[in-house]
Formats: sequence, structure tokens, C-alpha cells
Amino acid sequence: MNSFFEITHLFSSYSAEHIFLLIGFVVFFVWFIRFLKVKPESIQQKTLLLLALFLTVLQLGKIPLNHYTGVFDVTKDIPLHMCNFLPMIMIWVYATKNRTVWATIFFWIILGVSQANFTPSVEFSLFHYDAIRYWMVHLMLVLLGLYPAIVWGWDLELKDVGRSFIALNVVTGVIYFFNLILDSNYLYVMGKPPGTTFFSLLPEWPVYILVLEAIIIVWSLMVWGVFRLIKKRVNAIEYRA
Repeated sequence: MNSFFEITHLFSSYSAEHIFLLIGFVVFFVWFIRFLKVKPESIQQKTLLLLALFLTVLQLGKIPLNHYTGVFDVTKDIPLHMCNFLPMIMIWVYATKNRTVWATIFFWIILGVSQANFTPSVEFSLFHYDAIRYWMVHLMLVLLGLYPAIVWGWDLELKDVGRSFIALNVVTGVIYFFNLILDSNYLYVMGKPPGTTFFSLLPEWPVYILVLEAIIIVWSLMVWGVFRLIKKRVNAIEYRA
């Protein structure tokens, strides 16, 4: 087990630590939903906004902490990866209760952030500060993404799939130029992420970008279809009740 700054153990996927984190999150997720949904909606909104703010501070805190420990790398530590900047977008979602922005990034969370929890790229085990940051940000983003659908009944429309895909490509284009300037690989536009992840199954760059684009469209449509199916069944059960 690592201390907050000292590294003695590297993280291993599907180790006891990994399984414990995933199971622990599911238990917390269920408790959190049940606890918060009975509160007034204004309290729910403020709580979720505070959580998004906390995740943003946690993510940005990586920069001074890495400076302090002497490992800061401008090609890795600026919050330009999807999971790094999504907490900041979530601040806007919960400050304004903007369904359109939520629906746009919902697919990014379900397809991207969730994947990062099952095939993590974190290097160190708990309780190193970067491991704490990684798991808090990635796990809590899933909670923030699902909460409006589960509790507030926010819906997804088919056009949200197209809007999400276009927005992702716009963001990717902007980050591509940052990568050229910094000689970095943010958003994994310039190459596959390190370690064994879902991307390992894809062809090499740049072909894997085209394959990934097709996969994103298909999977987003599948997510939308599953979402709509669940929504209809829930509505049917509530109607019969």
C-alpha cells in the first residue's frame, strides 16, 4: 500500500484492490441515490454541483502536487483528457440544470469514463494521491452522469447521439492542435493509451481513430436504444402502479 506521496506498489487491473473499488462504488452509488433523492430538488442540485466542484479541484490539484513531487509533465498533466475536463463541464450541467449539455456528454461518460474504470490506466495503487484522484474522478463522474436520468427522469433523444458525436470531434480537433504544440497525446488522438485497455484491441494509429469513430457511433446508438428500452419499461411499471 502506498502512502500519499511515497510509491511502493503499482496498480494491477482486476486485483483485489480493483474489485474492491468497483464493488464499493456500486454500494455507495445505491446508497447515495436512495439518500439524496428524497431531499428537495434544490438540495439535490446543490449537492451534485458541490460534488462536481470537488472533482474539478481534485483534478486541478494534480498540477501543484506533481510540481511538488517533481514529476510534473506538461504532456501528461494538463486536464485535456476527457475524464480530466468532464468535471468542469459537470459544473455547468448542475449549475444550470442543462439537459442538452448533459445529453451531449452522457455518451462520453458511459462509453469513455466507464471503460476507464474497467480497464484503468492509473499507475499507482492506493493511497497515493494520484490513485485517489483517478478513482474519485472516474467513479464519481459515472454517478454524476447517471443521476439526472435515474432520479430526475431526464431523457435522451436520437438527435443527442449526433450532437454528442459532433461535439466530440470538435473537441478532438481542438486538442489535436494542443498535442502538436506540446508533443503530447491528450485524448489519445496521436496514439493508443499506455497499458492494456480497450484500445489495445484496435489497429495501430492512425487507422484506429477511424475504427474508433465507427465504434463510437454504433455504441452510442446502442446506449440510446438500451436507455429508451429501460425508460419505456420503467414508465410502464409506473403506469400500472
